[in-house]
Amino acid sequence: MQKRNRTQSPVKQRETSDDGSGQNFIDYIPIDLLLLIFSLLPEPGDRCRCSAVSKKWFRLQALMRRSDFRAALSHPATREISRYIDGSDANDLKLAAMAIGIDAFGVLTDLSVMESLHLPRHITDLGLKIMSQACSKLKSITLANCIGVSDQGIAAVANNCSALKNLQLTHASSITDRSLIHVATRCSGLESLILTECVTITDQSMLAIAAHSTRIKFFELYHCPLITDYGIVSVITSQTRLERLKFSLMKLGDSVLHAVSCHGNRIKLLSLDNVYGLSAVGYSWMGEARDLQILHLAYCTEMGDGCIRRSSPFSYAALKKVTIRSCSSFRDASLCALTELATLLENLHLEGFIGFTYRGLVLALRNCSRTLKVLKLVRCNFRGEHDDGREGEAALRLPMHCPTMRTVKLVGCVGIGDDFIAWIGKACRGVTSVRVVRVDSITDRGITSFMKHLHGHNKISRLDLSGCVQLGNRSVWSVTRECKHRLRHLNLNGCERVSDRGAQVITRRCANLVDLDLGGCNISDVTVQKLVQEDPQELEVLSLAGCTRITDQSLEALDEHDGIGLLRLNLTGCSGLSPARVDFIKIYIDQVDF
Repeated sequence: MQKRNRTQSPVKQRETSDDGSGQNFIDYIPIDLLLLIFSLLPEPGDRCRCSAVSKKWFRLQALMRRSDFRAALSHPATREISRYIDGSDANDLKLAAMAIGIDAFGVLTDLSVMESLHLPRHITDLGLKIMSQACSKLKSITLANCIGVSDQGIAAVANNCSALKNLQLTHASSITDRSLIHVATRCSGLESLILTECVTITDQSMLAIAAHSTRIKFFELYHCPLITDYGIVSVITSQTRLERLKFSLMKLGDSVLHAVSCHGNRIKLLSLDNVYGLSAVGYSWMGEARDLQILHLAYCTEMGDGCIRRSSPFSYAALKKVTIRSCSSFRDASLCALTELATLLENLHLEGFIGFTYRGLVLALRNCSRTLKVLKLVRCNFRGEHDDGREGEAALRLPMHCPTMRTVKLVGCVGIGDDFIAWIGKACRGVTSVRVVRVDSITDRGITSFMKHLHGHNKISRLDLSGCVQLGNRSVWSVTRECKHRLRHLNLNGCERVSDRGAQVITRRCANLVDLDLGGCNISDVTVQKLVQEDPQELEVLSLAGCTRITDQSLEALDEHDGIGLLRLNLTGCSGLSPARVDFIKIYIDQVDF
């Protein structure tokens, strides 16, 4: 009997049917099923070796290179890995491939997913389920715009990752109380809960958190309209470790701040941003939290001028940082009362006020002059009753000494002029960073006096005078003469009166400058050529944006010295330059903006 030819085997005929090409049946398995199959393999090595029999799985594994894992190691000693997935990478395929293959390189403990709503593919419950099975030691998860994730996905994370400590959900329209109740019961060690625009979450979730998760330290709600005072108060009163509270775009009643005053013994940070429903009595309870150190108030329009004055003499005793933004009813009396009560105040940030006067500012600074380290005034109008803008009256004498002041920032303020700038130099001898931005009333006289008072005590390393249109060469000469080698960052952007005469001395006197911004100054090629001759060794960033008198001669000077070691050069708006010459200088400078 003649032996049948091997090529005529029925099996072989089936494999070579039609066009004669072999079929890789495993690659015809649906992706969802393929991910589920490989997720059941217990050993990381087996999961990786499966790529030898499946091209589809090989392509998924190739998405996560070894270098990616090394770069993501947040704790090399324990091999803990943090991953951030966004845009087109935020889909089930890449999430599952990352999760299943990641334990060959380390342990995923921190996962952040930021989806783009306009993309067709999204992360779903299946992707979260596979990820949670493969990464059971997950400690922190952030899901933003994940419209394909429902209660089943969050429940899978809670079931498989019982060590979860941080949960942040943003725009989670498909997630309801069911999943958060599951998280509360399964993840008893939860420490941080942040809910942003979770419009379907109600008080039932808050009651579950209060009953089962008693280790919450950070609690934040942003526009969750179905969560009421009842749910919030239940969380505050049940948590003995609560340290940080943030509420934004929320309707709050006085009972919330009353709970903070009575039960928030460990609360160190309280932030109220655009909240409504509180009365003056409610606001007066804020300072009763004994350990409150940081207070942020923004757009609290219902906060009356008497809220702080109603506080007890022991309120705000531990307060160190205050940020108040656009609270239209907060005026001089409240500011003075707050600074008088907060005897440990170190950081004062006021923004967007029109109800303050210069007198109120002076009195507030007197109250906290011994402890204040940071003063930030942004878009504040202090003119008040002093319409003529004069500041040197004896009745408004500023404090003589601010020994701890290190940072001063003035941006777009009205009613502050040369006398206030001179006071900074006279009273704040330890200041290291000064920003005076778009303050039109500041002149050369103020800057010159400021630097004169600092003579022998100058420690300034960062100076920003951008947008002060009245400053000219005299200010530059005074600054460079007094600061010298200590100055590392100088910004003169928009100082139109600064010309070549002033700019030429900058790098000669301040040899250790790292960042120099001369954008919008009235300078020409002479300044750049002089700068190149000085050859500043430390200079890394130079901005000439908007200097229309700069021509190709400046780039030729830079070219002759190999770009003087610059890492970035800003030539935006320099109409006198040719594109070809700009392209040539890119040989020596990594980043050139034009």
